[in-house]
Amino acid sequence: MEDAMLTSLPVELIYKIFSLLDWRTILVCREVCRFFRSIAEGDRAQYEIELAVSGMMDGPPSPFTTSDRLALLKERNAAWESLRWVESQDIPMMQGHVWELYGGVFAQSSTPDVLHFRQLPSKYRNIEEKRWGVALDIHVRDFTMDPAQDLLVLIEQPKSLLNPNATSTRGIRIHLRSLTTGDRHRLAPQSAILVHDLDARNIRVTYTLQVCGNLLGILFTHPGDADPELTIWDWTTGKVTLTCFSSEIATFAFLSSRFLLVGSVFDPEASNAQARLYVFDITQPSGEKFGLVANYFCAFLWPEFDFWTSPLTFSIRSDPSPAWQPNPEAQLPFSTATGDRLFIITVSLVYNGRITSYDMFVSADTLLSHIKALPTEVRSHDIKWDEWGPTGTRLMRSLSLPHPWVCYVFGTKFVSLAEPTHTSPQTLEIRDFNQLAMKRDARVEGGISHHVRDTTVIRNVFANEIHTSLPYRVIKRTLPPRPLPELLFAAVMCSEDNLILVDPPASSNSHFLSSADPQFWRDHCDFQTTTHQGPLDPSFPIAQQPANSKYYMLK
Repeated sequence: MEDAMLTSLPVELIYKIFSLLDWRTILVCREVCRFFRSIAEGDRAQYEIELAVSGMMDGPPSPFTTSDRLALLKERNAAWESLRWVESQDIPMMQGHVWELYGGVFAQSSTPDVLHFRQLPSKYRNIEEKRWGVALDIHVRDFTMDPAQDLLVLIEQPKSLLNPNATSTRGIRIHLRSLTTGDRHRLAPQSAILVHDLDARNIRVTYTLQVCGNLLGILFTHPGDADPELTIWDWTTGKVTLTCFSSEIATFAFLSSRFLLVGSVFDPEASNAQARLYVFDITQPSGEKFGLVANYFCAFLWPEFDFWTSPLTFSIRSDPSPAWQPNPEAQLPFSTATGDRLFIITVSLVYNGRITSYDMFVSADTLLSHIKALPTEVRSHDIKWDEWGPTGTRLMRSLSLPHPWVCYVFGTKFVSLAEPTHTSPQTLEIRDFNQLAMKRDARVEGGISHHVRDTTVIRNVFANEIHTSLPYRVIKRTLPPRPLPELLFAAVMCSEDNLILVDPPASSNSHFLSSADPQFWRDHCDFQTTTHQGPLDPSFPIAQQPANSKYYMLK
């Protein structure tokens, strides 16, 4: 009787009810009766399901109909699942030495006071290529950006002090500008400048910058004796939310708009080093500096390293930021959902006299689910490795040592290059940790995709044998042949709609730098800018300036 009453409602009202259901409920409803199945198999319901499986969210109202969006989304997914592209363009690299890739915009400097921007195109999301330049009234030491907020964050090159010993501090000036014009950002405080005081004796400071909505985080790392400092501002008011200092701080990332993730692997008091992911609640602002272990909410513990293992660097990367929202004026049909994000945590170390590195893959949902399970009044709670690591992560040896082209994760995808052998050419490989897509087991003709569900076992490096089993799928494609003399690509990066392949350094103008020069050590979190990966070992490989990069439109 209840079913009869429900189906007796006007069809328009039933469609309206279905339009308000989430995809899981739609899948349940389609099993109720033939009428509901017919609705669930319509474009509106199928679009909701396709969005969920793709890790995407719907865009604002626009001329695109639901049928248009569904067709575009399916075409886009098919292109990623087969790594099929039909267009590529070259991007010559300039000699300004700072660059950034975020929000579908590639930026680089030609001189210390001029930045050039290129909006990468997308056929499926109706994004046209756009180029523009911004001439500035300062020399830029480093920068990051958020195209959705028209935000450009610039760190001004500090002026040399005639007598550093005569003063105790120097002010680092952080400018808040418009990405399109270079003028003061309309939401910034009146001066549009944040000032952070550092020890004047530390001249060679390196920076890690990240934006998350109205929050700006900067990690100041000193090659000398001073401890790294991590400061979080509300950039719209200029007020400091958090300032933390410790010799153990190596990296950070925004886990959500509430929680901050801070990585540490350098514990001078421990016999066996152990990496930790500290979580701070940034909704509880503090104007005073505090140490790393003084006020943390909880910490995710890694397994202990072997006694003979010496960690060198530690980094966290994820993109987009948890607060990322495309500009509604762009009227994009769909975009990556903020909840479906993969964190890649990389540790480089020395073991048996050799430098190697390992990548840990873990979803934001895994970390947040453990945090939400804790009592609200808890503080400084340690979450043991066995509670979160074995089934919630995948820990694997890195395919290569860390390099400066680090924008290799977006959403749930991680992109890398497999080196050629005598029997196979250079191969592009994507590891996709989207669990819903794996359940649907989407396969596209022309692609090479397989699922990895077995357990990865690491028998060295750590004090005990380590098992991890987070499932993922692998998609591969052989790269197109290269003209002489550049037979191989040096690196690959990805954005929401594009793949960016980087040429090796040009033999005629390759720029070799020592590890003391911080400007070429680029280490992005949420694809944000940084110039350092933590304590730098002199034996690490040195970055070189490439001739150009090439981006491929997946369409």
